[in-house]
Amino acid sequence: MIGLVILAALLQQQGPRSLDIDPSKVQPPVVVAAGTVIPVTLTSRINTKNAKDGDGVYGKTTFPITINNKIVIPEGSFVRGKVTEVRRPGRVKGKAELTLNFQTLVLPSGITVPIYTSLGGVGGAGERKGEATVQGDSSKGEDAKTVGTTASQGALIGVIADRGRGAAVGGGVGAAAGAAAVLLTRGKDLVLEPGTTIEIVLDRPVEP
Repeated sequence: MIGLVILAALLQQQGPRSLDIDPSKVQPPVVVAAGTVIPVTLTSRINTKNAKDGDGVYGKTTFPITINNKIVIPEGSFVRGKVTEVRRPGRVKGKAELTLNFQTLVLPSGITVPIYTSLGGVGGAGERKGEATVQGDSSKGEDAKTVGTTASQGALIGVIADRGRGAAVGGGVGAAAGAAAVLLTRGKDLVLEPGTTIEIVLDRPVEP
């Protein structure tokens, strides 16, 4: 009993222990600055022919992001987003467009980080329009080829049918048929295949 009293008295004299922390050893949080460009390879296929608002978009980072020689976003990190707008090409004019919004970064460790991004470059699949839209190619060259081919075929038929005198008429009819075909056919859809490389740009700082 006397031993317990002495032990309690000693503990009261010592009081609570303080934790001595060396400020020089405290690491500040790692921040990836706004404006950082992150190259991404798509792992999902997107086609304006059947895509719709809200569809998921998935990719992987293709290059590590480092700060002070330390990798903070490893290569192979997953990025997730969604399609926020789809515009199919018109029958006479207009190009196909896809607006993409990447919202989540998943590190190999499993840590999930919300991100706010816009688009940078689009590798060979179209061109960037505005902050988040990929615009497809025009079909004007193909339309002109369709009209020209149909006109040539019509002229040839006219030559055969009327010994040359129907060439002009046949060509005119063929051109009209080609133009009608162009008017009834949509332009070229935009397709982003798996493996397409795009760049996403951080709009806000991120702490991985």
